[in-house]
Amino acid sequence: MKKYIITGKTSQETAASMLNKPQNRREITEPLLKAFNANYTEFLYLNHPDFDFMCIIKAENDEAIAAASNLIFASGSFSSFNWSRAFEAEEWKDLFQLASENMATYISAKQKAQEG
Repeated sequence: MKKYIITGKTSQETAASMLNKPQNRREITEPLLKAFNANYTEFLYLNHPDFDFMCIIKAENDEAIAAASNLIFASGSFSSFNWSRAFEAEEWKDLFQLASENMATYISAKQKAQEG
């Protein structure tokens, strides 16, 4: 399973709904994640100026997270909703190793422009 970080800013409508009927949104949204064969690792609310929600999710692929994110954003519950793939330190090292092994095949735009 791959790891993803989701951040979002809840909408004013969501805040009003929570005031009218406080809810544990993690419990309520777990069936949605299961439908996409994903699960929460963390589910947090924050006092950050740009986003007030963050979760860490494990899922099989980017497509599942993109689909679930589109569904959630379309609900109107968030004024912004973003996802990013997260890599463990060893995975990140392996990515740079792959890049290093193939570095000789890359020609930058500047190098190409300098060719005579």
